Amino acid sequence: MPTCQKCAYFHTTDNVVFNKYYCELFKRYVRKDDSCSSFVARPSGGRGCFLTSACVEYLGKADDCEELTVLRVFRDSYMRKTEEGKALVKEYYEVAPKIVEAIDASPDRDKYYKYINQVVNHCVTLIGEKKYEETQQEYVNMVQKLKHKLL
Repeated sequence: MPTCQKCAYFHTTDNVVFNKYYCELFKRYVRKDDSCSSFVARPSGGRGCFLTSACVEYLGKADDCEELTVLRVFRDSYMRKTEEGKALVKEYYEVAPKIVEAIDASPDRDKYYKYINQVVNHCVTLIGEKKYEETQQEYVNMVQKLKHKLL
């Protein structure tokens, strides 16, 4: 049985005294070596680009495709360097899996993944042009729009 530590729903917390971690799926704290039957593996590139991962999977692309690779590097080398960026990433990890679940249950699934793909491609272009603030805002706008429509 896989451990929750490697699960997409597993999130670290500041509660290191008890060495517990939060399971987003079950909405409870777990030990990092606990395992569960609802395990969903994290993307192999690291902690989730959930929306982008779901989109590229839907399109039949690999987990190491250009879009995911560029956005992961952007997240780790730009967003996580500021307090605002860290907060946005944290919020994203909380809401994105729920958005993906809602998209997959929606009769408009194709429309949503097409929209995500357009935004992702635009973000990759912006990153190539070193327009990092604009990239961050574009992705945040997409997440907020999807959250508003689906949750």
